Amino acid sequence: MYSDLTEHQRFHKEKPYECNECRKTFRQRSHLIEHQRIHSEEKPYECKVCGKAFTQYAGLNQHQRIHTGEKPFECPVCGRAFSRTSELIIHHRIHSGEKPYECAECGKTFSVSSTLVIHQRSHTGEKPYKCGECGEAFSQRSGLNKHRLGGKHGNPPEPGTHKCAECGKTFTRSTGLRNHTRIHTGDKTYQCPECGKAFTRGEHLIEHQAIHNKVKPYQCKECGKAFSQKTGLSHHVRIHTGEKPFQCPECGRAFSWKSDLKKHKRVHSEEKPYACEECGKAYRQRATLLQHLRGHGELSPAGRLSAGSPPGGPDPVPETPLHPDTPPRREVKTAGRIHDSFS
Repeated sequence: MYSDLTEHQRFHKEKPYECNECRKTFRQRSHLIEHQRIHSEEKPYECKVCGKAFTQYAGLNQHQRIHTGEKPFECPVCGRAFSRTSELIIHHRIHSGEKPYECAECGKTFSVSSTLVIHQRSHTGEKPYKCGECGEAFSQRSGLNKHRLGGKHGNPPEPGTHKCAECGKTFTRSTGLRNHTRIHTGDKTYQCPECGKAFTRGEHLIEHQAIHNKVKPYQCKECGKAFSQKTGLSHHVRIHTGEKPFQCPECGRAFSWKSDLKKHKRVHSEEKPYACEECGKAYRQRATLLQHLRGHGELSPAGRLSAGSPPGGPDPVPETPLHPDTPPRREVKTAGRIHDSFS
């Protein structure tokens, strides 16, 4: 009984068990024994599914979740689940904006330590990943993998790579190929129970569900505006940065949004998808068609299209108050779209 109490008291104030190899200390003898397996490379805990062995039982326990698919650690903000607590901690930094790893050279901060290590190579010039065929070196493993799969040396893809039979794209993991294949098959196994919309990937469904539960975990650091989806924030940030990643191949003009580039391309192609059903005249922009319809007296002052109209168009014409003698509205079709109009 006394020895049990003595052992327990050590837990609070001392670490009497020291590793002879690295001098690390432990409160309990069992922890020291488990730690020493790192040095001896003894791995007594083996996975019954794939045979992989581990020095510690905790390592085996975490590994088994790969086979069971168990993800017990859930993000309280967006609901995304993880198999390890460490993964949840790193993920949560997306919402908190915490970046604890700072580059001593330039002061840039990162949410993950491995990203800092990769970044530091831009200062040191270190390129640890070398091609055994031609000697070209890379700062990141992904760069070396792309180089190898590029077929520059006439080599076939490395054993273990998974190739899409439809488009030829290769993946290092079978899960990556499986997710990618759904693009071609149209298989959308993840369905929203709220509205029925389906997705090819689970993480896309989780992001979508934020629309229904009104959670907006992605906040702009510049102005504080919040978004339910990461893509929404990415698009919004371009207002502050002035970034215009979508460039017209014809004239070089750049745009912040893909939808704006699509509209602009009609200038070169002379495509005019918005046609007036009254006189047949067609326009490149929806706003121009709305202005034209007023000439026929077939458009309400609100100038609003139906809910079924394609998104991404210009803002509607500002609404003006109706006169008491304004005739009742009727529906007018323009190129398959229904508008409120006057009789």
